[in-house]
Amino acid sequence: MRWTLMLGCCLAVLGLGACGSADEEGELRQGRLTLRDGQSLDQAQACGVNLPQCTQGLSCISFKLEGVYQARCVNGSTVCEELLSCSGGTECVILESYPGQVTCSGRCTGSDCDGSVSTSP
Repeated sequence: MRWTLMLGCCLAVLGLGACGSADEEGELRQGRLTLRDGQSLDQAQACGVNLPQCTQGLSCISFKLEGVYQARCVNGSTVCEELLSCSGGTECVILESYPGQVTCSGRCTGSDCDGSVSTSP
């Protein structure tokens, strides 16, 4: 019984530490991807493992916009410079995979950040 109580308390403390809050100093939060002003994905073909290949010169790139994951055929060499940007002082980067993944790298500051990012000790 005593071990069960101790284990429960430890798990509760670990859970609170992992959840964090927006007010904690040093909390790592993820930058948010947004479309650059004047840009649109309306003409960009959807892509992925079971979908048609992208036309020559375009790459299948996945990303999360407004809480929705999607993969589109875009120019991988200019996607971060011309199409997408990151919030809170973070940098737009492409992770090597198929499809490639655009994400925000760095410590996000300010109110335009997504929830806490897990870190290893």
